[in-house]
Amino acid sequence: KEDDEEEEDEDASGGDQDQEERRWNKRTQQMLHGLQRALAKTGAESISLLELCRNTNRKQAAAKFYSFLVLKKQQAIELTQEEPYSDIIATPGPRFHII
Repeated sequence: KEDDEEEEDEDASGGDQDQEERRWNKRTQQMLHGLQRALAKTGAESISLLELCRNTNRKQAAAKFYSFLVLKKQQAIELTQEEPYSDIIATPGPRFHII
């Protein structure tokens, strides 16, 4: 009986991880579409993470930062930072319009 309970616990945590992954994917897609719209609307070539995080709480800012990293990994954006703790600038990457 104990083995069954352990398996159920493992299944539950796996399901939670899948749900978490779907949520981040949705959030990352929303971020990408927002970046695409913002760049198209303003004609700007880059977007500042500090500007995106203006008027947000820590949790929201952390989520935006994480989405930036995921989009960088997917080559949707390129990220540059002049020095540690300075603003992070996003520019369109090779797959910006493909994803």
